[in-house]
Amino acid sequence: MPGEVILIIEDDVHIGGLVAQVLREAGYQPALERDVAGARAWGEAGNAPAAVLSDLMVMGSPGPERLAGELARIFPAAPIALMTGVPRNRRAALGVTHARIIEKPFELETLLHAVGAMLAAGGGGGGGSP
Repeated sequence: MPGEVILIIEDDVHIGGLVAQVLREAGYQPALERDVAGARAWGEAGNAPAAVLSDLMVMGSPGPERLAGELARIFPAAPIALMTGVPRNRRAALGVTHARIIEKPFELETLLHAVGAMLAAGGGGGGGSP
């Protein structure tokens, strides 16, 4: 739903900037933070995203196996997806099994479809698939 605020947590400046640009051009209001601490501070300042997109291996993460849960505690009303280039079998070995995943590299349409599906499904937490 265009106009919604989408929080992006990405420590790669180029990827974060590209994701923000694509979302902005699609009518969303992207907010970009470079690490989990920045995202937490953003939320504590009274901001509430409609959805959260985070890199799986972002700086300040409590670990890939706990990242979605940590973000769900910070933003309980927002659906969460983790963007990653880590292969599926490696994600399972890391304990990342119940999170929405957007696999890198992704097509821009795939990203927009995933965000739209997250918003349509609503609800918070990191579970499910986009």
